[in-house]
Amino acid sequence: MKFAYDWDEASRLVPLLEAIFTEVHDRRVRIASIEKDLARMKHEGAPAAALADVVGRLAVQRRELRLSRREFEHLGCVVDDSIPNRVVIPAPRGRGFSYEHGDREVRLELGVEGEALESGVF
Repeated sequence: MKFAYDWDEASRLVPLLEAIFTEVHDRRVRIASIEKDLARMKHEGAPAAALADVVGRLAVQRRELRLSRREFEHLGCVVDDSIPNRVVIPAPRGRGFSYEHGDREVRLELGVEGEALESGVF
């Protein structure tokens, strides 16, 4: 399914995008904490059963992080791999908007010489 949003439609996505970004942030924090715990436990020689429990919790958090990213994709948005807290929102005729976690509104993406961004992504 191909998506294209005008300015108003893209702007209405902001609360949803922000909620998804908040979940992504929370998952990243949890993953970092669990990875730290796992490293400490390995260093201390924790029992295999305890390590398996932590590895399982880590796997769940990583899966949920992937599912959060898919929520963006279901909206037709593309996560910018160079700026992970940014998504590009497709617009008609290959133009796009962007939204970064914490922003108040979407931005029109501009390409060379001030023209709207053309991208093969859309």
